[in-house]
Amino acid sequence: MGGSGALLFSHLATESVVAFSPQIDLTRDNHVSRDDMTLLVKEKFQTHLVEHAKEAIQKGVRLFVHRGRESSDTKHTDQLMNRLASIDPLESERLQIIEHSDCDHHQIAIHLKQRGQLLDVISNCLMFNAVM
Repeated sequence: MGGSGALLFSHLATESVVAFSPQIDLTRDNHVSRDDMTLLVKEKFQTHLVEHAKEAIQKGVRLFVHRGRESSDTKHTDQLMNRLASIDPLESERLQIIEHSDCDHHQIAIHLKQRGQLLDVISNCLMFNAVM
């Protein structure tokens, strides 16, 4: 849920946000089974996450969302793209979905770390604004 948290609070960022395999729609995700996460709570979470990501993009923050090829992760990021489809085309370039085709599971950050790539991936995303 760290990737989701990064997007949930993205409106507080000033330049860039890096999210790994965020879960967008908790109502259909069987990985979220807490008793206190009622359907209403899950729906509100999704609404706030999308609204905050949109707000971040509109104020100039770049969102870098990393995912592997795992089917539920691609569904979540595709849903994020669909929910943000109404943003201005010039602003839409601030949302980048980066697929790591050599990762076929949800734990993309662990995958990148095991390959010695995690620090470079994060640094490249955060430094992107510095060279703009």
